[in-house]
Amino acid sequence: MTESYLKQQKLVTHTWSPDGQYVALSIKNTSNADIYKVGQLEKIGTWQKVSTLKDASQQINVLSWSVDNKILIGSDDRSVYVYRNVNNIWSKDLVIITNEKAILSGEWAPNGQKCVVGTACHKAFVLFFEEKNNWWHNQQINCFYSSVTACRFHPSGRVLGLGSTDQTFKLVSCVIQENINSEDQSYNGLFKDIKTFGEILVTINLNGWVNSIDFTQSGNKFAVAAHTGLIKQYQFNDDGSLIVDNEEKNATYIKETKPFNKILYLNDSTMVGVGYDRKPVLLNCDPTLKFTSIIEKCLAAEGEVQKSGSIAAAKQMFSGKGQKTEDDKFGHQTAITCINKVNDNLISTSDVNGIINFWRI
Repeated sequence: MTESYLKQQKLVTHTWSPDGQYVALSIKNTSNADIYKVGQLEKIGTWQKVSTLKDASQQINVLSWSVDNKILIGSDDRSVYVYRNVNNIWSKDLVIITNEKAILSGEWAPNGQKCVVGTACHKAFVLFFEEKNNWWHNQQINCFYSSVTACRFHPSGRVLGLGSTDQTFKLVSCVIQENINSEDQSYNGLFKDIKTFGEILVTINLNGWVNSIDFTQSGNKFAVAAHTGLIKQYQFNDDGSLIVDNEEKNATYIKETKPFNKILYLNDSTMVGVGYDRKPVLLNCDPTLKFTSIIEKCLAAEGEVQKSGSIAAAKQMFSGKGQKTEDDKFGHQTAITCINKVNDNLISTSDVNGIINFWRI
């Protein structure tokens, strides 16, 4: 029932709860976000719908689950919503934002005390909670000429990576002075001394609009993927400036693959990219980005091959003619539009057809 519902209604994006027990799904053919309690990962039919968030009036493009169990939603209807779970009931906070166009991108800060959304009106908004007024207020970042299509917090939470269809990436400070105590006071890495808001620290020009941004867990490296297939990767000096030897070293076209819609660092030396190949692609990123391999089988495909147990199936598997991930049941028929890390050994991907798959890493 769950599988047929998702395939019928289609998907936009998905996000996992901090404990990995729940997943929130943006349903393309409605304006809802459905929350499921997860049974067996690869058996979507065992999932149980526990809540539906219905306040948006148009497609939800942004879903992000914070480390302290809040959900951020951003919609085509220009609205931003923040939900908290109180006694197993999702309640909506008041969000104060004046926005003119659709919400396209966004996520929570690492400590869950603020969040960011990127909009089609070339602005990004950093939201923070005002205790005295019991609402989420915002400060604007207005440094682009076109839509803000990608947002990512640096692990410090003090700076943001933002990408736009104006073909630029910008690293921008985002410390809210009115809410300075909400910053992670125990953090002692790069950018720990940043105390400003809206200061442009880095600008990088690309030859296409920005699809995705990610930082390594250490915060010492980041990458930006453009829709043309170009990926640029940079490392930071101790003072936060970029290490740039030459553009040929920092900029890469992965010739073995098609352009990526999303990229995700697994660690400081490995990245995974997803997009029009319809399967996750592993890249070595130390010191420069290089193609490693394509993950051929998702969990459902692995289980099916093991279940068959026949000599013919084994021959097919070793000859590369086993269960094909292009099949609805075992992979994606269309481009992958979303990727999330479920745990250290597993990632999830989804496409607009309503297919969710899990891949070992």
